[in-house]
Amino acid sequence: MTEKQWLRSANPESMNDFYDYRHTERKARLLMLACCCRHPEYLQHEAIRPVVNLLTAHYGDAVKPDTPFDGSKIRSAYRKLEEYASTTSSGPERGLAFGMVAAAEPVSAMKRLDEDFEYLVFSCVHDVAFGLSPTGSKKESKQQASLFRDIVGNPYRSITRDPAWLTSTVVSLAQQLYTTQDFSPMPILADALQDAGCENEDVLSHCRDEGLVHVRGCWVVDLLLGKA
Repeated sequence: MTEKQWLRSANPESMNDFYDYRHTERKARLLMLACCCRHPEYLQHEAIRPVVNLLTAHYGDAVKPDTPFDGSKIRSAYRKLEEYASTTSSGPERGLAFGMVAAAEPVSAMKRLDEDFEYLVFSCVHDVAFGLSPTGSKKESKQQASLFRDIVGNPYRSITRDPAWLTSTVVSLAQQLYTTQDFSPMPILADALQDAGCENEDVLSHCRDEGLVHVRGCWVVDLLLGKA
């Protein structure tokens, strides 16, 4: 996949194949969670909601050190979710349930089944899109591809944050965006970065592009907060 194809792709599965081993656990889980949470109406079942809440809470603090998502609470909730997904009839509910199964897969189970995060991301984006439309949803795939770019960025561009960018205003804004998941102040973040001397067009344009949807894990916010 070329850089031009990456930037224009509407196929998250092919993007995922190309990105492959570069997934981190945190980025992979946030990407899968974002794909599922585009459709909250299908995430209200008592077997799904606790897992969504646990994932959201685990990654919700911008200043806490990140830890692997694999504890007793998630294992119990995961078993109930897996059982529900397996017994749910076809349709959006089943697709979203299996998408959440992939997002919440315990690391211990992955090792036992010889799986990795690249495979789980593939499973999630496929199950969600297929669940919404048995023939595959072009619109859904396009939105998932956009989420992919928001979270992992452009693999052809390596951007290093300049310590000079990390003014109190920039850091405070980035933490606010991450914690609240309200990304409407992204253009304000761009202004603050520019005031701090940032001239990187990839960073500034990502903040100012009104056509983009940003989610927790956005590569610019993560860059500023030092998250991988």
